[in-house]
Amino acid sequence: MSKYLVKGAPFRYKGAVNVEDCVTSEEVIQRSGLNWTVEKCNIYAEMTAIENNTVKNKDSFNLGFRDYAPIDNVFGIYRTDYNIPLGIVKGRYTPVQNIDAFKFFDKAIGKDKAIWQTAGYFGNGERIFVSAKLPKNILVHGDPVENYLVFTTSHDGTSGVRILFTPIRVICQNTLNAAIKSSTNYVSFRHTQSVHKNISIADEILGICNYQIDNLNIIYNELYKDKCTDKEAQSIFADIILSEEEKNNIKNTGHTIEQIISRNWIAIEDSKISMKKVNVLSEMNNYYFDGIGQKEYVGTKWGVYNAVSGYYSNVDNVEGIKRMDTLLFGSKSKKIETAGKLLTI
Repeated sequence: MSKYLVKGAPFRYKGAVNVEDCVTSEEVIQRSGLNWTVEKCNIYAEMTAIENNTVKNKDSFNLGFRDYAPIDNVFGIYRTDYNIPLGIVKGRYTPVQNIDAFKFFDKAIGKDKAIWQTAGYFGNGERIFVSAKLPKNILVHGDPVENYLVFTTSHDGTSGVRILFTPIRVICQNTLNAAIKSSTNYVSFRHTQSVHKNISIADEILGICNYQIDNLNIIYNELYKDKCTDKEAQSIFADIILSEEEKNNIKNTGHTIEQIISRNWIAIEDSKISMKKVNVLSEMNNYYFDGIGQKEYVGTKWGVYNAVSGYYSNVDNVEGIKRMDTLLFGSKSKKIETAGKLLTI
């Protein structure tokens, strides 16, 4: 039995609402408490009033000892139900209401089709998301990988509407990255006037997903068939974690990656590798041998790939919105993607 625990898919965190029995996006919005709207509002600068000063800006005004003036091309976004400010945006920003963000996907939901899974929001509603499970799975030597779409949008100006395709290995809930041989594993639309038009045609992503699933089925099974020595696995881990300078330091000082992973203090000091990176390398290597669902795949590239994804999915300590962001869109996603690229060269 593995000493590691399954953390679960990042879109099934503690605050997420189960919406599997919902049929339409409108039902999802109601069930998950996303049935509120947002609007833009003016933002004013608050300044100490100047005695006997005539305010030149016609939109400026004075209240007691404070002067207030609007800031050009800067607006606030707020929830209209409780008047909660969510963020600051530019003039071109076009709000996308929760009820509209995922409506385009309704026709893909149903029997033998995609199924809504979870929905929720972070903070006061600065970020919202909905996930859906696609009907087509991948089998790697009997090891099931389920495929999901995750839809996110922000109301604080930090991101546009994003539609992400992500496979999840069932036994260990490893978040895999579908972008093994493409530039990205999601599409994104900025909050401008064209955003609603883009959303309306975004269901074309389903065709892309079907192609990706078939492609990944081949790639993942090839990774299972391809053998990989322990030394080669450690080299992949080093390529993901260490900089070129750090790898050159190890080589130029006559040491090896294996010595760094096994915590040889002389090798670590000579190579000037931080203990933070040493700990990640060592734990990733441990996960390769003892991680959830790893025993059968040690000695294969599939095992190496899952050591990387498993470490970031089940060992790395970030939680909540940070975990979702980094695994689906951010730095951890890029590292999993890099592992895939290195293993399929």
